Amino acid sequence: MRFMVLLKVEAEPGPELNRAMRAYDAELERAGVADHTRLSARGARTTPDVDGEGRTVAGFWVFDLDSREDAAAWVRRCPAPADGSAEIEIRLLLESGDLSERPVQGKPRPVWERAMAF
Repeated sequence: MRFMVLLKVEAEPGPELNRAMRAYDAELERAGVADHTRLSARGARTTPDVDGEGRTVAGFWVFDLDSREDAAAWVRRCPAPADGSAEIEIRLLLESGDLSERPVQGKPRPVWERAMAF
């Protein structure tokens, strides 16, 4: 199963956190977990709150793992700002084969069972 992991922060990370993130990225690559690692110094603003401020998408990964629990275990190892200003989302990615499955009358499509269980 593949999962997109989004790291959202309220402020640009400092040099210490950037070093920790690069080490985390290297660990993901060595373990064969992440097939895409992208950190962005020029992230896009999302989810504005009442005063117009928002979070920056500071990076994302695509994890290829056996379960949501495995993805969550790797996310728990991710360095994040100590002040709790970061948010990390894990999203199940649907593959093209998932969308081409034909439902059997009276039974839900397997892809929806997986997505709903997530």
